Amino acid sequence: MGALSSSNNAILVSKCQSLHNLTLSMQLEQDLITLGNNGFSLQLNCYPQTNPQATHQGKPMYWAQYVIAVQSISVQWGIQYWSHAGSIGVSGFGFSPPGNYSLFGSAPSNQLPKGSVLKIALHTESKGNVESVTFSFTNPKGHVSHFKYTLPSTALIAVYGFQVNLVGPPSGTHNCHFKSASGFLTYSVSSGTLSVQNTNTCGGPQIPTGETSNVFYGQVLPTSGQTVGQEFDLAVHSRPVPIL
Repeated sequence: MGALSSSNNAILVSKCQSLHNLTLSMQLEQDLITLGNNGFSLQLNCYPQTNPQATHQGKPMYWAQYVIAVQSISVQWGIQYWSHAGSIGVSGFGFSPPGNYSLFGSAPSNQLPKGSVLKIALHTESKGNVESVTFSFTNPKGHVSHFKYTLPSTALIAVYGFQVNLVGPPSGTHNCHFKSASGFLTYSVSSGTLSVQNTNTCGGPQIPTGETSNVFYGQVLPTSGQTVGQEFDLAVHSRPVPIL
């Protein structure tokens, strides 16, 4: 069984450099089904650059969430930037776009079938600032539903690290218990080398997400590279990561 679970996955960095065109892909080997069909979320939880410190409206940003949520029988996109280093929900100077958590695909019974692929792609400009995000859902028959959000010029930030969490939905219970879950998480950048952070030498609070689940994550393989990945399951055994 893996040592990393739920909201406590590995943190990946590229020598504290801003991450360029970070892409997360989740490929399902089993149906994703939760007890009570209460839904779940795939979260790309990123840590804003500290050198120089990423800001919005003159305030430092400490956490950036890019989320695909499966709830209300739909696949939804979400973006949240947080300016507060403490508890979630404390008012601050973060950023959430209009239309946050709008649907871009359907998910009958809040389930996703085996063979589905979810993807969150951060598109960056030359300085490493995230300028747009594409969320996509490919069903087992190859049909793609997607949504692209372009951030306003006042909300451009760079990120140096991230962890991915498959956890409960962003509304309601905020936690879930999967009855069925298995697949691969693949991470890639257009330049640099991703590797697991052993100690936080990049700075910033690296806030954990508040949502939870019963999912476990395997070892990141290879240990470093432009593309790396890991399995997730209800009981994890490290296996080779497939090429998407």
